[in-house]
Amino acid sequence: MTPDPLGNGTQQFDRLYSTLKLCGYNVRSVWLQVTSPINWPDRQKRNVDFINRIIAKADGYGVIMGIYTNHYDWREITGGALNLDKAKLLWYWNVPNIGPHSEDPSNFDNFRSFGPWKWPVAKQFGQVEPVCGYIANRNIYIPSKVHIGTGIGKDVSPHIGFIGLE
Repeated sequence: MTPDPLGNGTQQFDRLYSTLKLCGYNVRSVWLQVTSPINWPDRQKRNVDFINRIIAKADGYGVIMGIYTNHYDWREITGGALNLDKAKLLWYWNVPNIGPHSEDPSNFDNFRSFGPWKWPVAKQFGQVEPVCGYIANRNIYIPSKVHIGTGIGKDVSPHIGFIGLE
């Protein structure tokens, strides 16, 4: 979810969630994009409150909220906030530039903890790369055991959100 930080975050999440449910999806987790500091107000405490309200709304629906950001963006947007309500999952990006020749290594070796996170569950290491005739971003994630023994097979609706869930 790429929020409009000048709008009402809980309404934005409501719209996203209700649209996905209306289309028949079972939403287990959503990633909240906290990037591009230029697009966020220069009010770090309010930005943290905005993020926490979205997380609380997601939690009310039983949806796990992860954060997609990096060390620099998090510091600029939130002041390096250490506490978030129930946002345990981190998908960080570290891409020097766009294109296949500007990839970061496809591992977690250069991760340094920031904010409330000691480790990530996913990393974006490449952006705007041609893959089989399409333009895509490249990511690596730590596989979880979510598919094993969860009873998901009983639900025939498509599922959204498995990365990082155990």
